[in-house]
Order: sequence, then C-alpha cells, then structure tokens
Amino acid sequence: MWLILILEIALSIWIFYNLESIKRSVRPMMFDLLDTYEDTQGSMVIDKIQYNFECCGVDSHLDWIHTHWGQENLGLLPGSCCHNMFRTCNISSSTFAQTGCYEYVRNYVDFTYSVDMTVLLFAGFAQIIGISLSYTLTRLIREYEVAADEK
Repeated sequence: MWLILILEIALSIWIFYNLESIKRSVRPMMFDLLDTYEDTQGSMVIDKIQYNFECCGVDSHLDWIHTHWGQENLGLLPGSCCHNMFRTCNISSSTFAQTGCYEYVRNYVDFTYSVDMTVLLFAGFAQIIGISLSYTLTRLIREYEVAADEK
C-alpha cells in the first residue's frame, strides 16, 4: 500500500510541475492535427473536438485556409465545423462555428487537471486512513492475543 501511495504522490507532483508545459503543447498539437487532417486518426480527433465543442480551427475557422486540406478544398470547411460531420460547408456562409477550439480544449485540460488532482488527493487520504486502520487493527489483535495468552 505504501508503494501505491508513493506512486500517487509522485504522479501528483509530476502533473503539478508539468501542467504549464502540457498547456503550452496544446496549441502546437492542435495545429499539427489540422495539418495532418487527411490522416484518419488526426481527422477523427479534430472532428470530435470541433463537433463536441461546436468550434472550428484552433483560433478561428481561418486556420483551415493554411492547411493542406484547406488548400485542396478552397473555400470549404470540414463538416465538423458546420455542425454536420459528413458534409462540408462554404467558408462564406454563416452556418459554421465562428469560434476557435483552443480555449475550449485548454479549459478542458484545466478541468481534467482539477478532477485528477482531486481524485488523487482523496485516494491518498483514503489510503492513509486505510493504512492507519490496518496498523491499529494489527496492534489490537496482538494485544488481544497477548491478553489471552496471559489468562
């Protein structure tokens, strides 16, 4: 149990000290996803982000213009920007998400961080209580056995 507790503490410290690095890497990773949109996994990830958060691009829908996909599909946006996963829409229309996804993803990272740290904190406290109760129970059993042997 001590090993698990130590690992949880180490993980918490690592997350705490690397959070800013993780946040800084979000924006470049999102641009990489746009650039590799033809890749099935990359396109699935960015489509899911854009569709679920109802956003488009990293900072705005204009980010798509500079991508390989945008150069091949001039004037169009992916369906996930248009609230329709299977049909592209015209960039000159107003039927697409106007806001970029970066702030949504960054807020999601912050929220996930808060939840993870809270869970790790409560799990650590529960383990400390469990370890303390185990030691107490062991001590009481030994005292009981010693008292029984003395009779």
